[in-house]
Amino acid sequence: MPRACFKFALVAAVLALAVPAHAELTFSDPWLRAVPPVSPAMAGYVTLNNDGEEPVTITGVSTPAAGHTMLHDMESTGDGSRRMVHLHHLEIPAGESVSLAPGGKHLMLMKLTEVPAPGETVEICFHLKGGKDACTGFPVIRQSQTDG
Repeated sequence: MPRACFKFALVAAVLALAVPAHAELTFSDPWLRAVPPVSPAMAGYVTLNNDGEEPVTITGVSTPAAGHTMLHDMESTGDGSRRMVHLHHLEIPAGESVSLAPGGKHLMLMKLTEVPAPGETVEICFHLKGGKDACTGFPVIRQSQTDG
């Protein structure tokens, strides 16, 4: 192998080792539950997929459609009732998925700037640790996709 090719191959190998494996967030089946036109809030659901080789940590969520957007989970209380709790972050291990679904983890869009109607799509951005955003459109539907 000529000396120049060897140096190039060596530099390429060193750079490949120096560049960390990246995390990649993708989305499956996003949707927002339609609400009456006077509602101040609505819930959103999606499966978050980490197709990368490193964990993905979601540090926040935003959309122009709402003044405030949060990740929530449901927890049981001592008396058997359930309540929503704010998730300050959500980690998705490499190669795994987390479902935001009715009755569990979900998005809450609050202080809606305008209530989106069924058939409309709302862009929602997930803010990731490290400063990157991953955004996708959430269609508004009248019922859950599992209700048929």
